[in-house]
Amino acid sequence: MQDFFNQIINNIPPLPESVLKIEAYAKDPNVSYKKVSQMLQRDPVLTSEILKAANFPLYGFSKQITTLESAISLFGLGTIRGFVLAVYVRKNFSFTLEPYDITPQQFALCASKHHTFATNWYFESMPRLFNILSPATFLSNLGQVLITQYLIHENKSTEFKNLIHEHSDYKKAEQMLCGITSVELTAEIFGHWSMEERLVNTLRYCNNPMNAPKKDRLYAQILHCIHTVFPYNGIIDENSTKESAILVEEYGLDLERFRVAVEKAG
Repeated sequence: MQDFFNQIINNIPPLPESVLKIEAYAKDPNVSYKKVSQMLQRDPVLTSEILKAANFPLYGFSKQITTLESAISLFGLGTIRGFVLAVYVRKNFSFTLEPYDITPQQFALCASKHHTFATNWYFESMPRLFNILSPATFLSNLGQVLITQYLIHENKSTEFKNLIHEHSDYKKAEQMLCGITSVELTAEIFGHWSMEERLVNTLRYCNNPMNAPKKDRLYAQILHCIHTVFPYNGIIDENSTKESAILVEEYGLDLERFRVAVEKAG
């Protein structure tokens, strides 16, 4: 099965120039919002999708964001980076998620919920985290697309569905049938794209944050908690909230702001 996933990942095309420019801008502390906005405006579809994402209702803004410069000023380049990567993935990956019993729309909504939860939890107090947290939360479930391809190829979709319903743990089902979890596959995709080590490690150790290098552990811990609140189907409930709150306390994260984020998500 590892050969199957390696072949798919090796065939994923490199990121286009427009995405690579945003990657470079996000790492440049001296780049102006105007310069970034001018570059993005060359692609009207991308501009429209970014503004649509920025106005997602769960962010709770009272006024509509109508310009790219306003979106960049409000969210910062880290989040704009996440928006751009998410748009690119939606446009260039074939989303068939039948084994997970979710639609592409539910997949995209779950990604948006992951990001808005991170924003409501940590953006105000630690915005510097979002150069990593934004793309990580938006795209952490991308590996589900590869898992789906493998399960369909091996005629294991029904078995996978049954395991999810039996154990209520999609990560356990992924590991049992595929030998790897979807978020770990996302880390492999980001590595293929030569993303920075911290972003790859955030994804690679999402399910086991204490095994992450110390410098990357906080990001992996936050992502682990968010994945616990919102599993693959994006449905938050009392059990997922309690389980995640236990992890928040265990990791020494901001419990008060976590509860605020839960209230907004509910």
